[in-house]
Amino acid sequence: MNAADCLCSALALNCCQFAFLSQKKKSSPPRSIGSSSYPKNNNNDWMSKLDANKKLRDVVIPGTHNSASSTISKWALFSGVAACQNLTVHQQLNEGARYLDVRICGHKDDIVISHGIVKGGKLSDVVDEVEAFLCDNPKEFVIVEIKDETPMTSSQKHQVLHLIQSTFGERIITYTDLQTWFQLKQVTMGDIRRRQKNVLILIHNSFCFHRQGIEYDTNMVAKEFACFHNSTLLHDKWHNTTNSSDLMHRNLTHLRHLSRYDRDYMICNQLVLTPQPPRNVFDTVRLLFGLKSLQPISLVKQLYQKEDVLHCFVRDRPGLHWNIVSLDFIDCCPRFINFLIEINSSRSNT
Repeated sequence: MNAADCLCSALALNCCQFAFLSQKKKSSPPRSIGSSSYPKNNNNDWMSKLDANKKLRDVVIPGTHNSASSTISKWALFSGVAACQNLTVHQQLNEGARYLDVRICGHKDDIVISHGIVKGGKLSDVVDEVEAFLCDNPKEFVIVEIKDETPMTSSQKHQVLHLIQSTFGERIITYTDLQTWFQLKQVTMGDIRRRQKNVLILIHNSFCFHRQGIEYDTNMVAKEFACFHNSTLLHDKWHNTTNSSDLMHRNLTHLRHLSRYDRDYMICNQLVLTPQPPRNVFDTVRLLFGLKSLQPISLVKQLYQKEDVLHCFVRDRPGLHWNIVSLDFIDCCPRFINFLIEINSSRSNT
């Protein structure tokens, strides 16, 4: 068997796994990490307990990577490779996540969740989950970043924006809000509660489109649909590595290159490991014999299996301005989620 054949075989054996076949792997990482002083709790209302004077930019916010990938059927081809979460979006919010990374694509006459070529449930169902959570917890604040995994038509883009606007209605942060009271340098949790505005929608450049003689650029989309280009409010960087030490080093470099006094932006640190395709024959052999995997759950062990790894990584660097922390499979690290939330009680208002 030559290298090319070996590569194809490895990918076939490793990628074409169904998520239901990896349930054992999903239970193998410990259910929690960190100090026993941070037990697992229901974090559905942790933001409501924050000081009213605390600025949003100073809040440490747990988030989830590829948040809606749990809607991908466990029987779908490649589902084991595409899944990055076990919990539904509503469950993630109850666990404490307040930043959601939602990947989508057009499918027939609808908009569905997507990770690469693998499709999941309807976007409308996911948006309804967020709305239901906010109805039950009106003092919480959720950031939703929407990314299209594959090119969409102008009609599909308009469909997404209209869905967002019609679902969240008066609770969505608008263009006028951004020009007045909702400025990251100064907006506080008290400001958000008083105005009963508790969802911020971020989108990507690809949501610009031309429809019925109207050019919808980022400014027009912001004004008409209250969906804002992510780069105007968020610094985010994907580190694309399988090594936990390398991941932490890259996150530190990312934070240190950003001024903690740049209050016009939120910062997202992705503490996420990314499976890599085989680079050589040795990698291919490891894939063939199951010593290497392309499933994200296989890498979670590196971050979650050792007590206090992430806990100490964040705790020992108090001088860095931690803001959004994005994670895979947050049900596997409840103590770390609670630790991130608890930081907000000790961090002084600035």
